[in-house]
Amino acid sequence: MYQFQCDYTGGCLPEILKLLTETNNEELPGYCEDQICKEASSLILNACSLTHDQAEVFWLPSGTLANLSVLTTVLRSNESVIASEDAHIFTAEAGAVEAHGHKIETSTSKDGKIQASLIEKLCTDYLSHDPIGQAHLTRPAAVYLAFPSEFGTVYSLEGLRQISSVCRKYGLFLYVDGARLAYGLSVSDAALSDLAQLSDAFYIGGTKCGALIGEAVVIKDAAARRRFLGTLRMCGGLLAKGRLVGAAFKAFFTDDLYFRVGKEAVDKAQRIQKAFTDSGVEMYIDSPTNQIFPLVNERQLSELSKCCRFKVLKRTESAKYLLRFCTSWSTEETAVQLLVETIKKLPR
Repeated sequence: MYQFQCDYTGGCLPEILKLLTETNNEELPGYCEDQICKEASSLILNACSLTHDQAEVFWLPSGTLANLSVLTTVLRSNESVIASEDAHIFTAEAGAVEAHGHKIETSTSKDGKIQASLIEKLCTDYLSHDPIGQAHLTRPAAVYLAFPSEFGTVYSLEGLRQISSVCRKYGLFLYVDGARLAYGLSVSDAALSDLAQLSDAFYIGGTKCGALIGEAVVIKDAAARRRFLGTLRMCGGLLAKGRLVGAAFKAFFTDDLYFRVGKEAVDKAQRIQKAFTDSGVEMYIDSPTNQIFPLVNERQLSELSKCCRFKVLKRTESAKYLLRFCTSWSTEETAVQLLVETIKKLPR
């Protein structure tokens, strides 16, 4: 059956596999000190409009480990991170951040996105206490946001500027989870260079965007850069064969492959979303990226299940099922066409 349940059902992009094959017999240094990683790092920093003096790129095997290692590096033991109530670190990482001793201060969200005004309120609430009162609390020291959010929504450039401004005002470390960054950048008015300018650290997702494995963490903060590799080793994430991830990102950032892949997947998802709305199916949220979230009844669920695989997120109070469909580089045109035709014939 065709796979729509996540965006990493395929192996890897042909361009990545080609580069891995071409360099397979080369003997290279370990721990991401090889020439492939260095070339990929330069390509990424150039795309971010950053220099090697301004930032450093680190290679990690997964998004969860990226989130955990960055936040563990920048937070002291009595400090917390502010995040949306729908944030991946809060809802889907098995308490990884908390297990390393850091509280997640959650804020209500709008369409999965955290708002600058609510970040500011959490900070002013903390500062409203006298020193003794503050001593009983964890100090907000970082902000986590995902681009796109868990519901596929993206921040506008102005929205990012507002959040960055609040973080600067209160001395918060701004960290961006870019697991699906290729898809978010294809529809936002914010560019990769904007993200690099406005945040202290972020990661460029590979696993969900066409790599076999791996994420590229970009850190600007000098103190965090000095500490990060030690923290990464402590967390069990220092890659012995960094070339695997380096090759992926060298391919990604050659000839705009990363951005082209994101746009193509989003275009396919939006065709599927349009088919749902044209057929009268309610959408849980209007996602502009590669994840779409229809609400279907039991008969519709049964028909869709005969066509392809997808994720059932929950059964709602109105007895409907919230589904998630994802597209990616490996989503075939025939799969999109079959799903669209199935949607058109769904019972009401």
